[in-house]
Order: sequence, then C-alpha cells, then structure tokens
Amino acid sequence: MAGRICVSIGANTIKELSTSIKKALDLSDFLEIRFDFLDQSEISSSIQIIESIKSRSVFTLRSSEQQGKFTGNKFERLKLLKMLYDTNPMLLDVEYDTITTDHSINNYLKDKSNVLISWHNFFSTPSDEYLEKKIYEMKKFSNNIKLVTMATTIKDSLRLLNLYDKFQDINLITFAMGNCGIISRILCTFYGSPFTYGSLEKTIAPGQLSVIEMRRIYDRINKSFLDNVITN
Repeated sequence: MAGRICVSIGANTIKELSTSIKKALDLSDFLEIRFDFLDQSEISSSIQIIESIKSRSVFTLRSSEQQGKFTGNKFERLKLLKMLYDTNPMLLDVEYDTITTDHSINNYLKDKSNVLISWHNFFSTPSDEYLEKKIYEMKKFSNNIKLVTMATTIKDSLRLLNLYDKFQDINLITFAMGNCGIISRILCTFYGSPFTYGSLEKTIAPGQLSVIEMRRIYDRINKSFLDNVITN
C-alpha cells in the first residue's frame, strides 16, 4: 500500500530533538532531521542522538538562501554536510545549487547512492519543459531526486504528478507547496514517490500536513481500496 510518510523534525535544541524523534518513531516510516534548526555548535553533539535512527532518516541542512535556518557561512555549511555524509544516513539532502557550484562537495560525495539532490522553487511552478530539463540535469549527480515547487493552481500539482510517468528510471520525489499543493503531497506516493513529507506538530513548509492528518487520510484511502477489493 502507498502512503509512507517522512516526518520533518525542526528542533531548536538537542533535548527537543530527542523528544521529537521519540514521538515521530511511532507515527512515521522515515524521519527528516533538519539540522539547520539547531544551533551550529550543537550539530556535532546531536549525531549521538540520531545514530540509532540514521538508517531511516533524511539529513538536511538548509541555508537561509534555500529558505532554511542555517546562519553560518558557506564553508561552515559544506564542512557540516561532509560530516553528515560520513555518518552514512539513509539519505543526505544536498541542494542542486550547492552541488553544482561547489566542486569540493561534489568530489567528496563519491558514492551518491544515499545522496538526495533537491531543488525548490518557492514562488511558482515553471513550465513542464523547464521541470523536465531540471530533472535531467539533477539525475547526472544521483538517482535520488527531490523537486518541489509552489503551486498557485491545482493544475500545478497535477503537472508535477505527471512527472512520475516520465521518469520511472529514478527515485523521484516531487510535489507542490502551498494550499494548492496539498493534493500532490497526498497523492505522490500513489504515483511512485518512495514517501511524502509531513510535520510532527509545527509546520515546516507551506501546505505541509501533520503526520497524524496524513495517516488518517492514507488509512481511509487504503480501507476504501480494501473494501472495494473484497466487495468485488
């Protein structure tokens, strides 16, 4: 059944991170640890907390230019990304702009089988041609691709979902942000995404639903599907 959920955890302290992880483990299939929410001095110390769950975690360190919370400079962020990569998580989220503008990080991530190349447009959803070209460029670096845009209409969400049929040879995660993007957050796992993203309690991205809300929706969809199979 489709409907696997990755809970995004944006904790401001190590104590809050530990508490959030414990809550999320019972509710989700995967966890996204947003290290950029932590104070830079605490990121190294937090590694001990996530050691036992790293095999089911996406590690993310968003810069302020990427709508993230990390306030350090470029070189500090690259150093931390390399450190996170060395811990061998399920996936390390590295922005397309980062890996294409800095050769040191590209060369350091020799085995990109657990690297998730991400690209976000926080304002709109470009044309189909633009999106397809972007994915072709991104897949040069990894087979794991995350492409997220801002939906201004429901049609934007549907256009993103259509990308799954065109790129069946990669592990694609694509959906839209905003209220018009909610439907794509829900349906993307039925189209081929390995998982979708949800929040634990506080929303981290526009249009993001809580894991409890998403679990209820998926349970209802799966129950309806099973009832239909049994009836027929």
